[in-house]
Amino acid sequence: MNPRKEKHYILYFFHNWLNQRSIIFVDCKTIINDSNTIIVIKQIKLNIPECNFIRDPQETKLGNSILDEAVGLIYEIGFEAFTFKKLAQRIGTTEASVYRYFENKYQLLLYLDSLYWGWMNYKITLATHHLVNEEDKIKTAIGILIEENNLDNDITGMNQHKLIRIVQQEGIKSMLSKNVDDVNKTGAFQNYKLLVARICDWIKIVRPDFEQPNMLVTTIIEAAHIQHFFAEHLPSLTNAKKGNKNVENFLFKLLNEQLFNRSNLKKS
Repeated sequence: MNPRKEKHYILYFFHNWLNQRSIIFVDCKTIINDSNTIIVIKQIKLNIPECNFIRDPQETKLGNSILDEAVGLIYEIGFEAFTFKKLAQRIGTTEASVYRYFENKYQLLLYLDSLYWGWMNYKITLATHHLVNEEDKIKTAIGILIEENNLDNDITGMNQHKLIRIVQQEGIKSMLSKNVDDVNKTGAFQNYKLLVARICDWIKIVRPDFEQPNMLVTTIIEAAHIQHFFAEHLPSLTNAKKGNKNVENFLFKLLNEQLFNRSNLKKS
C-alpha cells in the first residue's frame, strides 16, 4: 500500500474506532515516517445526547464561548447563583442567544456533565486501546477517573481544571432532582452509563463471579469526587489532604480487595 492510501486508511480506521466510543475528532494529522505512523490529534468533538441541548454549542463560535464562560462563571459563583443573564453579560451577547442553545441552566449542567464523561471516555480509550490484559485496563481507567488533577493537552477547548471541579461539586445535582426518572428516560446520562458499562465489561471478564461491578465502579468514582471536595473544603470529614495521594491509595485498596482479593494499597 502506498503512503498516501495508507494514510487515508489509517485515518478512516481511527475515525471509526473513536466514533464507536462517542468521540469525533475535528482536527488531526498523520505523520508517516518509514514504517511508523503517528496520529496527532489537535481537537476533538464529543458526542452529547441531543436531549441535553437545543443546538449543540460545540458547532459554533458563540456556542463554544457559552461553554467556556459558563464553566468559568459556575466555577466562580456556583450553580445556584448562576443565571443566563449573568452569562450573557459576561460573554457580551443577549440572554436570548443563550436560550437558543439551552432551555435552562439545568440542561446546561447536564451538557457539561455529559461533556466531562465523554472526555473521560476519550482519555480511557487512548490509554487502554493497546492493553491486552483486562486487569490492566481496569486499573488504568480507574486511575484516570480518581486522579485529582487529571489534565491533558487542551484538545477539549475549555478549562479542564474548572470543568473537573464543577463535576465534583455540582455534577451530582444533575441526578439528585425530583424529575430524574423522566430525565433518565431521555438518555441524558448516556455518556456516564457508557463509561461505567465499559469498565464493568472488563470486570466481568476478569471476575465473572463478581456480583456488584456497577456498584463498585460508581462507588469508586463518586467517592473520589466527594473526598477531593472534602479535602479542599471540609477537611475534618476526610483523611485526605489537598495534594497528597490518600484518596487514590484508599480507592485502589478498595478496588484490589474487592475485585482482585489483594490488600496492596497502590495499583501495580
